[in-house]
Amino acid sequence: MPSFTPGPGTARTPFGRNQYLRSTKGIKTESYTLAKNSVPAQTIDGTSQKILQPGTVMAKITSGGDAGKIGPYSTDTVGVTDGRSSTANIVGLLDTFAPWQLLEHDMDVAVVYECTAMQGWCFEYTAAGAAVPQPLSNTTATFLSGANKGLRIMFK
Repeated sequence: MPSFTPGPGTARTPFGRNQYLRSTKGIKTESYTLAKNSVPAQTIDGTSQKILQPGTVMAKITSGGDAGKIGPYSTDTVGVTDGRSSTANIVGLLDTFAPWQLLEHDMDVAVVYECTAMQGWCFEYTAAGAAVPQPLSNTTATFLSGANKGLRIMFK
């Protein structure tokens, strides 16, 4: 007779790939190198992790050792001094899921610059070193919708 016996240990905190697109039709992406040092660590089940979800607003790093790479956009203009807090440096929404790789190395990622997305399913960081991103603000959504040259992200 079939049966189930749970394994040893306690349950783990679940996480998975964020879905942020309203439609996959007509999306356009560009490749970038994501700087591992730009992603804040968070503690999950007592372990330090660097998880970056698709739908996170990404911006160019213009100064420091990671100049030329990208990292998560932050509205914190005081704590983030490498260019990622300038709306002029926003390049789009992350499409690549990075569940652990950033603990070890920089990685190549895809960034969407043209698509239809759900604003409530997209993220931005609001403070330097903040472990958890916040829902995308209307101000940042305006820049993604075309205020920045080359970006055409429509939000529903």
